[in-house]
Amino acid sequence: MSNTVALNNESHRNLKVMTKRGAAFGEATHLVPVVANELRNLVLEYPVCITKDPKNGQFSLCALLGFEPGENLYLQGDNWDAQYVPMHIRRQPFMVGYRNPEAEPGEDKGAVITLDMDSPRVNSDGSSADGERLFDDEGSNTPFMNEVSDLLGQLMGGMESTTAFLKFLADNDLIEPAHINVQFASGEQKRYEGLYTVNDEKLQQLEADKLVYMHQHGYLQAAYWLSASMGQVRKLIQRKNQL
Repeated sequence: MSNTVALNNESHRNLKVMTKRGAAFGEATHLVPVVANELRNLVLEYPVCITKDPKNGQFSLCALLGFEPGENLYLQGDNWDAQYVPMHIRRQPFMVGYRNPEAEPGEDKGAVITLDMDSPRVNSDGSSADGERLFDDEGSNTPFMNEVSDLLGQLMGGMESTTAFLKFLADNDLIEPAHINVQFASGEQKRYEGLYTVNDEKLQQLEADKLVYMHQHGYLQAAYWLSASMGQVRKLIQRKNQL
């Protein structure tokens, strides 16, 4: 359970947040949510796949970090062996909340930055030297807090565009099961279900007007990146074999 509160520059004036990497901060995970505007960077490092919520059928984007729950093959101690760390990892323990989440479309929901006070990243009394301050002595944002705010803005905008992108793929029957079959150096073979990717054949056969629409909205390039990223599964197998 998290203890999420709205951030303010009075009660959290002396609070610090640790920016270290590591399993102690919840980074030992085999799947991490990502957004479409990260794909340009993600595909150089990770397999990126589509997942489906069995409860509501909603599709999401995730980077595959390992083959078993709790396995992050990019995490080596307190270091990520990657040039790019997904935004969902970097934004923790912050998120965006709303004062009025039930607002009608077009109405202001009252977005606020929230903080999970139970996160191991939070140094709530500021007594330790560990961590970055969020506010200075006058209550103004520190450069670190400005970076957090910018990151959350990118993430929230990315979530909206990702939802629209995946809806277009689903509505046009462009999503298919990924069927990941792997064999490790030990000889063990495994088949991983529940992951999806873009159907390249159907994408190539899409009507011209829909291809133009995809290009205009950045969906076409995103679809190609998503499909190509599955080639990174081979590198993920190599990482597994090196353990």
